[in-house]
Amino acid sequence: MVINCGTTRRRAFTMVELIVVIALASLFSIVVFRMFSSSTTSQKAAMADLSMQSRVLTTQNRVIRMIREGTDFLLPEIGEPSSALFFADFKGDVQVLYQLKDTALSESTGKDLYKLMHYRVKVENFDIGNPVYDPDQSAIVADHIRNISFLVTSANAVNVTASFASEKRDFQTMFEAGLQNTGGIQ
Repeated sequence: MVINCGTTRRRAFTMVELIVVIALASLFSIVVFRMFSSSTTSQKAAMADLSMQSRVLTTQNRVIRMIREGTDFLLPEIGEPSSALFFADFKGDVQVLYQLKDTALSESTGKDLYKLMHYRVKVENFDIGNPVYDPDQSAIVADHIRNISFLVTSANAVNVTASFASEKRDFQTMFEAGLQNTGGIQ
């Protein structure tokens, strides 16, 4: 004699169980997606910051190298801040560092941005009272500059303060550069 207890074997999941599993899988995938997208966003921001920091350091090193070629500061006077720096070098040239408005970059970022330019001219062709330059002979030293100021602190040292800007952040650097070639070369 076989007694049947009324229990039947289940061979499939109920609809409620399937819906709960799908909902949990969806929630898990949303959480994972948000973690990856936020890490990607922060990674992009970190890469942009590193790129700008690299640009700032490269500019600083280039400006220091240029100034070290100099023998005398011509303009500005000691203690007078200026957006341009004029100095004579040992080759008999006058070198000029100045900022020039970058219209295209200013429009794309919504900020007033400049390029740092470098110009070299023979000292006999240079008039300190009327410093005229040939834009075709100028070279770009740096871009994304918001402001730059040169302050000659002594006969052979200058403080440089520069602000750089990207679309979202601003960076600032301040450094001192000295004239290395303080005498004529024989």
